[in-house]
Amino acid sequence: MMILVTKAANSQNQVQTLRGKVIDQQSKNGISGVTIAVAGTQLAATSNINGEFVITQVPLGRIELSVTHLSYEPASLRNILLEAGKETVLTIELLESLGVTQDSVLVLARKEKFTTRQMATLSAIEFNAEDTRRFAGSRNDIARMASNYAGVNSVNDGRNDIIIRGNSPLGLLWRLEGVDIPNPNHFGSLGATGGPVGMLNNNVIGQSAFYTGAFPAQFGNATAGVFDLSLRKGNSAKKEFTAQVGFNGLELGAEGPFRKNSKASYLVYYRYSIPGLISALGVDVGTGAAIPAYQDISLKVELPTKKAGLFSLFGMGGSSNIDFKGDLKDTSNFYNDPYSNLYNGSKMGAVGLKHTYFFNSSTSSVFTLAATGSQVITRQDSLDDARLPHKNYRENGKEWRYVASLVINKKFSASDRLMAGITADQLHYQYRDSIRHWQHGFIPFLQERNKTVLTRAYLQWQHRFSKRVTLNSGIYGQYLTLNKTSTIDPRVGLRYVAGTNSAITLAYGGHGQIQTLMTYFHETLENGVYTQTNRELEFTKSHHLVAGWEQSVNQWKYKLEAYGQLLKKVPVEKHGSHWSALNIGAGYGSGLEDSLVNEGSGYNYGLEITAEKPFSKGYYALGTISIYDSKYKGSNKIRHNTVFNGSYLLNLLGGKEWRLNDMHTIAVDFKTVLAGGKRYTPIDVDASRQAGAAIYNESRAFELKTKGYFRLDIKLSYRMNNKKFMQEFFVDFQNVTNRKNVFNQWYDSRNEIIRTQNQLGFWPNFNYRIQF
Repeated sequence: MMILVTKAANSQNQVQTLRGKVIDQQSKNGISGVTIAVAGTQLAATSNINGEFVITQVPLGRIELSVTHLSYEPASLRNILLEAGKETVLTIELLESLGVTQDSVLVLARKEKFTTRQMATLSAIEFNAEDTRRFAGSRNDIARMASNYAGVNSVNDGRNDIIIRGNSPLGLLWRLEGVDIPNPNHFGSLGATGGPVGMLNNNVIGQSAFYTGAFPAQFGNATAGVFDLSLRKGNSAKKEFTAQVGFNGLELGAEGPFRKNSKASYLVYYRYSIPGLISALGVDVGTGAAIPAYQDISLKVELPTKKAGLFSLFGMGGSSNIDFKGDLKDTSNFYNDPYSNLYNGSKMGAVGLKHTYFFNSSTSSVFTLAATGSQVITRQDSLDDARLPHKNYRENGKEWRYVASLVINKKFSASDRLMAGITADQLHYQYRDSIRHWQHGFIPFLQERNKTVLTRAYLQWQHRFSKRVTLNSGIYGQYLTLNKTSTIDPRVGLRYVAGTNSAITLAYGGHGQIQTLMTYFHETLENGVYTQTNRELEFTKSHHLVAGWEQSVNQWKYKLEAYGQLLKKVPVEKHGSHWSALNIGAGYGSGLEDSLVNEGSGYNYGLEITAEKPFSKGYYALGTISIYDSKYKGSNKIRHNTVFNGSYLLNLLGGKEWRLNDMHTIAVDFKTVLAGGKRYTPIDVDASRQAGAAIYNESRAFELKTKGYFRLDIKLSYRMNNKKFMQEFFVDFQNVTNRKNVFNQWYDSRNEIIRTQNQLGFWPNFNYRIQF
């Protein structure tokens, strides 16, 4: 039973401290003399020489800030939440004015317009920790939160894979504090980008961004999108603690200064799963009788100096394992069939040291040294009729890298900004994979241990012709020493502000991506000798063109984006077949195909419509419609649907918050998803019966679709502010209608029939959080 802590408090004295820093949007340097005022009150502060400010005795609840400076465009920050037990710390960016202006720039808690962090023109969303907690059905998961936006499809209840505009999830890049990181999800596989449970704790997220196409030149080695994540800094003025418990596990967090009056701060959060809780409550989470176990940690330490700049230590890591036992009576298992035992264990980690230094008020550098790594261990044993296990598959794969990067940022004037960066990644890998062959017995098919280097560089320039016209342009280059392949990709974007409340945008992005590392080392038996037939694969290439229109009316925002994407040099099999690398990435493993060549192609095009009312006046609303088509050609030269071609996607979300008094707040949120069904290739039942295994009708690859996906989630929340601590409890009723969405179809060789596996039914998810 969950018991809320109660304590008498004077509801008339519910106040909190608001502190932060105001920086120049282009140079990232602090701005002095900025006035920060709380709307509707007499509370205000002026930033010091470093851009820092503090406002005390601010009433709890949601407030609006007015931020002004003579040389900068004014900004209004709405939806700033102040809670008991934790001071609110902000970083505010102001854009230097090209001339005298009285127009206020509206800045929302989550921006979905001209993204200030990374010179993006369109197809970009900014978010913070509160955004990851707001929506129903998100499970405090960053990836699942992103699936609420236009063009992003994630209709797999068992995983959080992100399918952007019909692309494979393998085209997504995850970055943390400017460093490319491996799959940040528990129970993830090497080379994949998703998993059942997110590893990065949402409580540590700072202002971050998500890009869905034609992204700027700061980002590379991706063809679909980018998660650019930052960790917030710990409170440098006061020690604070957080405890949280829910289906994601038990979480404990701490932050604060190292000593009194020190600007150095720490932030650390640890989470441990509670396997027995899920099992005891009898809740179906897609693992059947198996109980998942995992733990993770996220941290950040900031050490500012007077003359040597800012040093930051950041990191995250975790481990997970699960043991599936084949059970003929277990019908609720997404990940294993009843005729085999399966064990999976995985580890992932990333740690880095970053040094930020300002040469002067307009020129700065960021130098980073980092190390990342991941390991996956899998054992699969087939069960005979007597239920005795026999070795079938073994995997022990490790990938790790050492990273050194340097970024220079130069603001020449209010009109011009230049960014340049270079990164060297030393990639290490070790694979020991084996599988039982029907003819040759238990044989190794991937045995490799070595290293290579991936070198990358970019140049990004922003020019503001006027307050109405902004040009973003750049170029990104990569070189892989493994096979001496390279790519150079241009980027350009133009934004025209047509009026005070509307804008027209156009952007093009050329993008190149290496293959998943293990793909290069798959071996083919030729004349009694194993040969690595994929080693010479080149970069997959993407050309992405996006046009958009934005309009704001009475706090509502409307956006229309049309896009086309051409994919070239896609790996396909040397012999004629429908197989293409564009169809892998939404499951476990990255495929076992060998003898691949860069002769495949594909395309995506579509239209996205968004209507949004950001949180204000106690409620928010978000509606998106995405209509798209995703096709490819394999080495058979026949055009097929990709497995990710759902054709349409509709999201409708909303929420209402009632503040009963200074202490008590209740809220209701809902989410509705309607999406096209999952593509699949039909099974030839007669041929399967003769072969004793699933035989697919390859000529009809991904021709069929399951019935449409539908889900309704409703979340009820209660927040209580006491004098020194805040408590929050929510219960998230997922799939309220108990819709039987199809997960997959598989051939039961023992009974010679096709079975259908459904996704999660009705599932209540709860969470309790206290901060003090």
